[in-house]
Amino acid sequence: MRSQWELADVIDRFREALEQKYPLSSQQKGVLTLLQQCHTSAMGGHLWHCPGCGHQHISYNACRNRHCPKCNGLRRLQWVEARKAEAMPGGYAHIVFTLPHDLNDLCREYPRQMYNLLFQTAWQTMEAFAGDSKYLGARTGMVAVLHTWGQNLMLHPHVHCLVPMGGLTRQGKWKQARSKGKFLFPVKAMSKVFRGKFTDGLYRLDQNFNKEVKGYHQTEHFGTTEPQFSQKVPVIVPGQVNNRS
Repeated sequence: MRSQWELADVIDRFREALEQKYPLSSQQKGVLTLLQQCHTSAMGGHLWHCPGCGHQHISYNACRNRHCPKCNGLRRLQWVEARKAEAMPGGYAHIVFTLPHDLNDLCREYPRQMYNLLFQTAWQTMEAFAGDSKYLGARTGMVAVLHTWGQNLMLHPHVHCLVPMGGLTRQGKWKQARSKGKFLFPVKAMSKVFRGKFTDGLYRLDQNFNKEVKGYHQTEHFGTTEPQFSQKVPVIVPGQVNNRS
C-alpha cells in the first residue's frame, strides 16, 4: 500500500531549501536526484503489452540506489534469506562496535581509511577472543555491515556484526560457546582490546591523531529460528529512511 507521503515527495518539497542552507557534495546531490526520479519517466521505462486484449502498460525503471526505500524491499528480503541459508548451529550474537563522536571529523575527511580500520579492528577483536581457550578456543566467523548514521540520522559510525555462538576447532569440529548469559564474550575486556587495536591502527595510518577511542556495545544473542533471525537481521541491512518513517 502506497504511503500518502513518500521520501521522494519530501525531497521534492524541501530540497531547494536544504541546498541553500547546507553545502552538499556531488555524491549527496546525486543520491537525492535518484531518490526523486525513482519509478518516474526520468528513469526511462519498459512497455508491457498483452497480445490477447492489446492492453499496454508502461513501467518506469527503478533507481536501484541502496538508500532508496522503493528499491530495497526485495533486496532486504533476499539478504535475510541468504543469511538464514548460511546460518550455523547454536545461535548468533548481535555485536555492535561503535566509534566515539570525537572521531567524526576524521570519518568525514578520511572515510575509506577510517571505515576500513573499523572493520579490520572489529574482526581482529572477535578473532582474538574466539581463539582464546579461556573464552572459546575455536575459529569463528562474522558478517559485518557498516552503518554511518544513528537513529537521529546524524553521523554515528558503527558496525553491526553477526557472530556465531561457537566455532570450529583445529580438528574441524563444532564447539559451542560456554556463555549462558546475555553476552558472548566479556564486554569490558572486548572494549579494552578494541580500543587499543583501533588506536594503534590510527597511528599506523600516520594521521597523527591522539583521540581516546571508546565504544564497544554488545547486545543479546539470538537463535537461528526464523522468527528470531528475521527480527534481528533486517536491523543490519542498509537503508535508514523508509516511506513510513
